Amino acid sequence: MEDFEKVLDSAQAGDRQAMEQLILEYMPLIDGLVKSSNKNIDKEDFKQYLMIKFVENTKKFKKL
Repeated sequence: MEDFEKVLDSAQAGDRQAMEQLILEYMPLIDGLVKSSNKNIDKEDFKQYLMIKFVENTKKFKKL
């Protein structure tokens, strides 16, 4: 958990490598959301949308 907090702090400070590490960590969750989504949407577009929202909202993440 301590390592996660360091990566999160770095990503929130603008470190691109830390952001990439967070994305890799959460990619299975994002993929799961895409797979379980409505079949009437373009899954690639939805995945890109979720990734953009993930990056945009990283600064709002709170540590437990």
